[in-house]
Amino acid sequence: MATVCKLYRGEKPQIIPPNTWTLVTYEKTISNDRKMMRGLALIMPPFDGDFLWARNLRWASISLPDGDTRPRQIMSRFIRDPHGIRDYTGADDRLATPGRSWQTVMWPFAGQAGQPVGVEVWHDHHEGWPLEHAQFVGTTSDY
Repeated sequence: MATVCKLYRGEKPQIIPPNTWTLVTYEKTISNDRKMMRGLALIMPPFDGDFLWARNLRWASISLPDGDTRPRQIMSRFIRDPHGIRDYTGADDRLATPGRSWQTVMWPFAGQAGQPVGVEVWHDHHEGWPLEHAQFVGTTSDY
């Protein structure tokens, strides 16, 4: 039997400031087995185990000022204990496209009992950039 926690951001975009790692927040919980959700931003395993962590992100389309040809970069990563020790892993780095940009990443790593995990994002656009959609899932098989 699998244990799953799935967080979802749907209606309202989260504005991400430039050049700053920002914790993604969510609007609702789709699944919360064993009450792993913490504050619509984090998943905290109640037990040690091997987890599959997944995130799906959609950045809004952006408008570039006339003559600005500088490529934009977007990054995302999983972060353990974002309000404490800040140990990150499973980073994804790519150039943004003129239209919406999608990132889907799955990363197998250990979940420690009581250690919260979240998703952080970063970009180097010259102004805040809306993160329109986000999903974050932690899942494991019970042993």
